[in-house]
Amino acid sequence: MTLKHLKGRGLVVEQTREDWLYDLEGDVALNGFLFVEGWKESKFMQDWYEKNKDNLIQANISNYDLTMQLLGIEYDESGHYSSSRIKVKAKCAT
Repeated sequence: MTLKHLKGRGLVVEQTREDWLYDLEGDVALNGFLFVEGWKESKFMQDWYEKNKDNLIQANISNYDLTMQLLGIEYDESGHYSSSRIKVKAKCAT
């Protein structure tokens, strides 16, 4: 099995392109995070997570087709800064 480390910006989630950061690592199963910064972007990610947290999500990251399970969300809303980070576990189909 080959260890994969996918790190960058921009992914396709359920046929919608999102400008989210990602950092995933593993071989058969990939573990990691999807991340955004900014008030509007963070709120969108939080709403998206709540809508999809009980579903398996199809995504394409760095030309890999993945099935992702959403494991939890962390967010920081302080004074002049906001960010959200979703913990994911993914299985690679390609």
